Amino acid sequence: MSTLTRTPAGTTDSRRGPLRLRGLAWLMLRQHRVMLLMVTAFTVLGAVWLVYQRAASLDALRGAGWPGRSADKVDSGVVLAIHSKLEKTVPILSALPVVLGVFCGAPLIASDQEQGTAQLATTQSVPRKQWLNYKLGTALVLVLLPTIVLGSLFTWWWRAVRVFGEGDWMQGTVFDNTGPMLAALTLFTAVGGIAIGLIARRVLAAMVGTFLFAVMTQVAWSFVRGKLATPRRISYPIGADFPAKLSDAVQVDNWVSTASGELFGYGTCVQEEKYEACLADKGIVNATVEYFGYDQMPAMQWTGAGILAGLSVLLIAFIVVRVGRRPL
Repeated sequence: MSTLTRTPAGTTDSRRGPLRLRGLAWLMLRQHRVMLLMVTAFTVLGAVWLVYQRAASLDALRGAGWPGRSADKVDSGVVLAIHSKLEKTVPILSALPVVLGVFCGAPLIASDQEQGTAQLATTQSVPRKQWLNYKLGTALVLVLLPTIVLGSLFTWWWRAVRVFGEGDWMQGTVFDNTGPMLAALTLFTAVGGIAIGLIARRVLAAMVGTFLFAVMTQVAWSFVRGKLATPRRISYPIGADFPAKLSDAVQVDNWVSTASGELFGYGTCVQEEKYEACLADKGIVNATVEYFGYDQMPAMQWTGAGILAGLSVLLIAFIVVRVGRRPL
């Protein structure tokens, strides 16, 4: 009996156990059972770890008197301990796009092509598109299960303690691991890996190509991140208190300016002996800051996730067309 032979209606195949999976569903589970088990175990353990660390962080802060005591009055040892836990967690999450792209995306079709399983499956009674749909569905489970769960829980933890952070939420360590970004980046990398594997037809070549693709994606995305929204500007009198709204903002640039809004470099007049006279001569009265407000972060993340999702759809369309028109 071949791998894809269907069990007649009304009968039970005892070899398939209580799940009674048949056809392609059984084949996908059998082919990718090790990776599915590993991803599920990692997701469960990671979720428990993140929930525990969030609770432990908040307990430590409450023990240090927060929120009754302002954040800048909390014992620095407690804050450093929380930073340390975050810093140990971030590299693991940041590695997920690369790891899942290389080990889940790249071999998904390439291994079947290399071993001949793809030809076997598509020459039986299973349509090629149906086989591809099950393959892509398996990839979505492997990629989105851990990234949605762990990304959401890390966001929940980070937002609870962000007031004690460094404030630069535009860094990839925060921006790309919170909200929808972790799932979107991993999906794009994994789908890119599937496309590379489809072209390469060899697992090792596909994995190397996907690793390079993932690294290049990370580098390119670092330039896109700051273009996902329009920065704002605020002016305030030179020597006045720093505006409170900038406390959790990410500064992009700063200048000094006249009352009419004419901008000068931030260091204008600094080297002059008569600093005040130089400012008065040029009419400079304000400091001007260009920044991204923290309230812009969700929209920026969803915009970025939408871009990556759109690119992923284009790659999936390429995969579908190539599988439909080229021999496996």
